[in-house]
Amino acid sequence: MTASPSDPGTGAVGGFTDAFTVCAVAAATSAAVALGLVPRGKPQMTGGPHVH
Repeated sequence: MTASPSDPGTGAVGGFTDAFTVCAVAAATSAAVALGLVPRGKPQMTGGPHVH
């Protein structure tokens, strides 16, 4: 198999692009899950020491 320099899906650049895409999708998924886990509204009082 011969790879042409104009083909972006081959070599180190293609591998970097694939890795970047996987990481970007993982980050977006993590952000969406985090938004779902964070409760909406006023933060609850924990009863801990108050810093002013």
